Amino acid sequence: MTIGIDIDDTITYTSKIIKKYLKEEYPLYDDYKSLPKKKYLRFIKKNIKQMRSEFPIKEGVSEAWEYFKEQGYKIVIITARNNKYYRRSTKDTLEYLKNHGVFYDKIYFNEPDKGKRAYKEHVDLFIDDKERILDNMSMYDISGLCMGKSLKYPSFDNWFQVIEYIKEGHYGRQNIECRSTRK
Repeated sequence: MTIGIDIDDTITYTSKIIKKYLKEEYPLYDDYKSLPKKKYLRFIKKNIKQMRSEFPIKEGVSEAWEYFKEQGYKIVIITARNNKYYRRSTKDTLEYLKNHGVFYDKIYFNEPDKGKRAYKEHVDLFIDDKERILDNMSMYDISGLCMGKSLKYPSFDNWFQVIEYIKEGHYGRQNIECRSTRK
């Protein structure tokens, strides 16, 4: 089985740190994406490097990755992260993942259409925090799990829950028609 995984708010707690910085700089805003364009650009360029270095890893990531390794699952990380606002973003992300024991078979950055990339990589299951990304995956006949809240997809608060869900047989070699066998 090939598992596709996002980084921000899926492997890491991203929003918590961003909100902390946002409240210090722009206390009237709840979401950095709602900032006016000039403030948004200033906020991102000023803080992205430091914020990313502080993103905590989610509970159970190490155990999930060990489980995936034991099962022989292939891991493909697909992220929209890019070097647009911080030129060392890709390099620092690779270093961060290595330092936190997050291994992968392949990693793709700056992917505007994650579903298309996942399809090309024969991903069977994609894990992301956004329903719109999982909707995109379903267009390519790729199953999705939501790291967070969702009414459409199985939802999880941590990676221990994902492991249990897979161990219960909801996903795995015995229950999924691998994309590599599809035409």
